[in-house]
Amino acid sequence: MEATLLTYEVVLDKFSGPLDLLLHLIRKQEVSIHDIPIATVTDQYLAYLHTMEALSLEIASEFVVLAATLLAIKSRMLLPRPVVEADGEEPEDPRALLVEQLLEYQRCKWAAEELKQRQQEQSLVYTREALDLTAFTPTEPPPVTGVSMWDLVDAYRRLWMRMPKEKVEARISGRIVSVEESMTVMLERLRVWRECSFEQLLNFARTRPQLVSGFLALLELMKNRQVLCQQHSPFGEILVALGELAS
Repeated sequence: MEATLLTYEVVLDKFSGPLDLLLHLIRKQEVSIHDIPIATVTDQYLAYLHTMEALSLEIASEFVVLAATLLAIKSRMLLPRPVVEADGEEPEDPRALLVEQLLEYQRCKWAAEELKQRQQEQSLVYTREALDLTAFTPTEPPPVTGVSMWDLVDAYRRLWMRMPKEKVEARISGRIVSVEESMTVMLERLRVWRECSFEQLLNFARTRPQLVSGFLALLELMKNRQVLCQQHSPFGEILVALGELAS
């Protein structure tokens, strides 16, 4: 009767680096990273390396470097330390730098797992291809380029502050300029100048009511794409030009 040859397989945990192995050993001890039992963990770490050597597994240099670090910390922990330093401060814990490295590695590992989880969740989401929206692209230039509505309001406010304050009287006198009339004046000016500054366009306003009418007229012209407003640099001068739809 032939003898049956029995085989066995040894499986070791795979660790991405020495800090990963060290975190595993700390978790097995069920202790806090801030209070590592350095002697016990060092012995277990070296035992793990000896096991890898016995199985003829290649040991990366960083594992050996960390082993030397653990032995150095263990030696420092065995030496008597003064309770208080000469300058009155408490002596530094030999494990402090290692704890800092472990915490940073733990944060990076958590972030990697979080990104991996999100990538897996995203892979389950199916989206349609982007539609061709060129047919809906407006052919006319936008009425505002490089300038926001708040920039226009700021320019309007500066003109408003320059206007002399009018005395309130019981009797209303003077001619009220309508928005439509202001629109006509602006278009006539731009047909001659083609482009001018915001202040130059509204310099026909001599009173605050006229300025209000002029500003509303400008907004209406922008809405109808009869004029274009541009600002070539942040906080620069606002230029107004005649639009393609100006009648």
